[in-house]
Amino acid sequence: MFACQLWFDVKNITAIQEKALKMTSKDSDFSPNSRLQPISMSGVNFNFTDIKKFNAAVQLLRESVFDGGATMFCSDNIITWNRNLSFLREDRFQAKLNDAKRSSVEKSIIWRTYILLYFAKLALDLEGDFVECGVYKGTTALDVLEECDLKKHGKEYWLYDLFEWKEGDEHSPHLELKNPNLYENVMSRFSEYANVHIIKGRVPESFSDGFPDNIAFCHIDMNHPTPEAAALVKVLPKLTHGGFVILDDYGWWGYSAQKIALDKIAQSFGQEILELPTGQALLIKR
Repeated sequence: MFACQLWFDVKNITAIQEKALKMTSKDSDFSPNSRLQPISMSGVNFNFTDIKKFNAAVQLLRESVFDGGATMFCSDNIITWNRNLSFLREDRFQAKLNDAKRSSVEKSIIWRTYILLYFAKLALDLEGDFVECGVYKGTTALDVLEECDLKKHGKEYWLYDLFEWKEGDEHSPHLELKNPNLYENVMSRFSEYANVHIIKGRVPESFSDGFPDNIAFCHIDMNHPTPEAAALVKVLPKLTHGGFVILDDYGWWGYSAQKIALDKIAQSFGQEILELPTGQALLIKR
């Protein structure tokens, strides 16, 4: 029975390969000289002291590359050229970039969003819920909900944040954190999602108000090593084998403290963190 089944699979694979070869021989798109239409993007960048010099340098770079900058991506401290920028060609990401309700920063981190949503979708087939530590206005979490039908897959979404900033707090004083109605606004934004749990408080103490038994996907973005390290310590034992953790700040030199703290924790659990060019990092539980 096993030998017969193996032969059947090989036969099917061979048929698929033959079909693909026929398509290749007929379709001119497989020509080595075929090209996509170039696409480019410019957005918000951070951490420079002289914007005029920075913009002048970018313009000189455009003039110096082979395509005149037609394929250049310059946003979120990423400058590339001669890339396909596949995600910018998708309608769902074009819609985000054209959404008047999204801030310029939310649009500028589109490459980060692309990576986050890719792994969130992969996690749908794994056991466990979704977690986000560092919610802010809830834009990222809403992107995940719109991309991934968590209810259909029987998953809950756990969102943790202080939803405030007070003088003396060590975490970054992003503008919306000073909005006294931020928590209520986020609650309203997710009111139609019965499977979303929004928990206000300091991480990890707020985990005592509700925390999943199993986790398939976790996004950590709190801009501070203490809560991020504490969150990872709690998340890793619950993370399903093959589950994903996306660390938003890990690769940014200005947030090196996160990398130092998180590396030690990952290693103590026998795990390894992969730094990504976007400034994010990825941990896949082995």
